[in-house]
Amino acid sequence: MKTDFYNEIFNRLNLSKDDLLNEIALLSAYQKLSEFEMEVEYFGRKYQESFSSFNNKMEKQQANYETENDWLAWKFAEEGKNYWASFLKETKS
Repeated sequence: MKTDFYNEIFNRLNLSKDDLLNEIALLSAYQKLSEFEMEVEYFGRKYQESFSSFNNKMEKQQANYETENDWLAWKFAEEGKNYWASFLKETKS
């Protein structure tokens, strides 16, 4: 009986289960991208510069624990942002 109920919901929404799974996957990918973008933006505001500029400074000077931690987190966020942006752009074409 529950199966009929769920099938009716899909019918009324004009969706198939495959379409729904595809939409969820796409939304999840955009959510990942958004999370990385927000983290990149946070560090950009915190240090008032781009990651590239901050990265260059980090390579030339000794950093304290907090700054080095931020650098690692920012680097990870930049890489994640670039990965998901590139992936989503590729899959759209």
